[in-house]
Amino acid sequence: MSQLLADTWALTRRWLVHLRRDRMSLTLGIIQPLVLLTLVGPLLHHVVRDAEGVRAELIARFRTDDYLTFLYSGIAVFTILVNSILGGIPVIFDRETGFLDKILASPASRLSIVASRFVYVILYSLLQVGIVTVVALALGVRAAAPLEAALAVLAFGTLLCAGISVLSLALAFKLPHHSIFFAITGFLLSPLLVLSPTFVAREAMPGWMQAVAAWNPMTHAIEPIRAAFLGTPATPWTSAAALLAFDVVCFAFAVRVLKRNLE
Repeated sequence: MSQLLADTWALTRRWLVHLRRDRMSLTLGIIQPLVLLTLVGPLLHHVVRDAEGVRAELIARFRTDDYLTFLYSGIAVFTILVNSILGGIPVIFDRETGFLDKILASPASRLSIVASRFVYVILYSLLQVGIVTVVALALGVRAAAPLEAALAVLAFGTLLCAGISVLSLALAFKLPHHSIFFAITGFLLSPLLVLSPTFVAREAMPGWMQAVAAWNPMTHAIEPIRAAFLGTPATPWTSAAALLAFDVVCFAFAVRVLKRNLE
C-alpha cells in the first residue's frame, strides 16, 4: 500500500508539473464558465426581474428572482463535467507516443497510473470551481447558507467528478485513438448540458425532458448545490444516492476495462 501511494504521488506530481508549465489551459478553463455566467446570467436575470406580467411565473419556475445565483450551480457543475470527461486525453496521448509503455515497463504500480490521473482531475476540477466561485461571488452570486453551500459544492462536485473521471480513463484505454475519444466526448457534452437543470428548473422542462434529466448525473449535482445557495427545500440524500449508484456503475466498467488493458 505504501508503494502504491508513493507511486501515485510521484505520477500525480508529473501532472502538476504539466499544469504549472501549461497555465493557458487553466486560464481558458476558468474563462469558459465565466463567459456563460457573465453573459447568460445578466441576460436572463434582467428578464426574470423586469418582465411585466410574467415575473411571477418565471419566479415560480426558477424558484428565485436572482437568476445569477440560480445559474451558478449549473455552471459550476458543467465546469466539473468538462474537466472530468476530458480527463483521459493525456493518457491517450501517452499511449500513442509510447510513453505509457515506458511507465508500464517501470517498477511503478500499474494501478498508480490510473489513480494518479484520477486524483489530479479531482484536485484540478475543485481548484477551478473554487476560482470560478470566488469570481461569481464578486459578480453578485449570493449563498443563503455559505458553509452549507461550500460543502455542497465540494461533496456533490467530487461525487460527479469521480464517476465521470473514471469513465473517461476507461475510454482512454479502450478506444483505439484520440480522434474517436474527441468525437464521443464532444457529442456528449451538449446533450448533457441541455438535458439538465442548468438554465431552468427541472419542473419547467417539457415532460420528456424531465424524464431524461432525471437520469442525467449533472441533475443530481446541480439541484442540491442550487438548493444550498438559494435556501430552498431539497433532497440531498436522494441526489447523493443517485450519484453514488452512478459512480459504482462507472467504477465497475472501468475495472473491467483496465484489468484487460493493463495486464
